[in-house]
Amino acid sequence: MALPVAQPAEVLRAWQKDDLYEKQLADSIARLLPSYHAAKAIPVSSILYKSFTTLKDLQTLGEEYSGIVQVDESYHKLPSFSSRLLSIILSTFGENFTRRLLRNAEKSVEKNGSLQPEAQNVFLVLLKAMTSMIPQIISIHRALCYINGGPIQIGKSLTGIDYVHVRPAAAAYYAHLRLLGVVTLLHSFISCGKCIYQAKKYMDQMRETPNEVDSNKSCVACLEEIIQPCVLPCGHIFCMQCSYGALEMCALCRSPFMKNYVVPLMNYYPGEL
Repeated sequence: MALPVAQPAEVLRAWQKDDLYEKQLADSIARLLPSYHAAKAIPVSSILYKSFTTLKDLQTLGEEYSGIVQVDESYHKLPSFSSRLLSIILSTFGENFTRRLLRNAEKSVEKNGSLQPEAQNVFLVLLKAMTSMIPQIISIHRALCYINGGPIQIGKSLTGIDYVHVRPAAAAYYAHLRLLGVVTLLHSFISCGKCIYQAKKYMDQMRETPNEVDSNKSCVACLEEIIQPCVLPCGHIFCMQCSYGALEMCALCRSPFMKNYVVPLMNYYPGEL
C-alpha cells in the first residue's frame, strides 16, 4: 500500500523547523569563527545539518515533527545517495553558483570584442536582470509548492525528491496556504516585470551611449542609479533604499549584515573616482 503524498502545509512546517535549527546552528558556528569569516557559518551549518540527517537516510528534525519522509519519483523508495548529495549541494550553493555564473558571463561579454556595442549592452543588461530575478524565481517555485505540493527547496525538485506521510495526518483543507501561494506568485511575477522594465530602461539609456557600459554607477540590487550610496560591512556599495530596505545580505558576496552597520557615504559619488 502506497503512502499518501505529504500535504503542502506539512512540507512547509518541516522546512520552517529545519530552517530555524540551521540558523541556530549557524549562530553558534559564527561565534567560533573570526568576524571576517562569519558569513561562512550559514553554508557550513546547512552542510552539517543535512549531512547528519538527509545524507544518512534519516529524517530531519522538521520532517520528524511533521511526520513526513523523503522519497524518490516512484514514491516507494528512499532517494538514492547521489540524489540526496546533489540536492544538498544545490540547496546550499545553488544560488551563489548561479550568481557567479552570471557574473562570469557578464565579464565574458564585456571582454568579447567580436560583439557589436549595442548587442554587448543588451546582453549585459539581460544578464543583470537575470541576476536580480534569482530571488523571484525562488519565490515562484515556493508559491507553486504552496499550491500544488512538493519540496520547498529547488534542489530537491531538480533531483526528483518528494515527500510522503508516514503517520496519519489531520484532515484539513489548506485553502489559506493555496491563497498565499497565489498571492506570492502574483507578487513574484510583478517583481520580475519590474526587473524587465528596469532592463529595458537601461537598454534605452545605453543606446544613447553605445560605446560605454558603466556598471559602477548602478545598484546591483535594484538596477537603478545609486543616488544615496551606502557601504555595507563587506565593502560593497548599494543605494540607501536597498541598504535600509528589504536587503538583508549583500547581493554580491551574500554576506549577511545588520542595518545599524550600514554606513552612508555623504561625499562619495560612484563612478567619479
